[in-house]
Amino acid sequence: MKSIQSRINIDLNFKSLTKDFRNIKYHTNQDGDGVRYYACSTLYKKRKELIFHKNKGAFVLINWEVQIGKDIKNLSETFSFTPEFGDFIEYKNLFDYINQVCRKEKNMNMKIVDLQIAWQKDFVFKINPLTLELGSLWISDLEQKTKSYKLDNNEWIEI
Repeated sequence: MKSIQSRINIDLNFKSLTKDFRNIKYHTNQDGDGVRYYACSTLYKKRKELIFHKNKGAFVLINWEVQIGKDIKNLSETFSFTPEFGDFIEYKNLFDYINQVCRKEKNMNMKIVDLQIAWQKDFVFKINPLTLELGSLWISDLEQKTKSYKLDNNEWIEI
């Protein structure tokens, strides 16, 4: 009962659910402080900062094996995963994005041979609060731990 009451109290502090111009849902406080609470991050409009929740944003390294004719080449790709922002507006989950990329790349004889993810505890970007365009990375987790994953029976497993 106590957890239900505390959930009700938390919900009372928020205005109704709203969508931004990209059609992404967020909550705001009743006091109108200009803070938006997205599923994976919090946007501080006055400070022009977007803070991703713990283990939602990540630095990602993907090593690909590509078969070109009889030759096999190794390629790598690195990026910052920023759910619901930047290049990842459609995604709240990194593995949903990676699975979609893998489906596209099968046609090009590519497969992931190594996937390393450094989930971030502190992942803060500067942002234009009007356009929601991400700026530079402001703060990242200095004590990050990189985890490796492999695909096993269509599921990503930490190794």
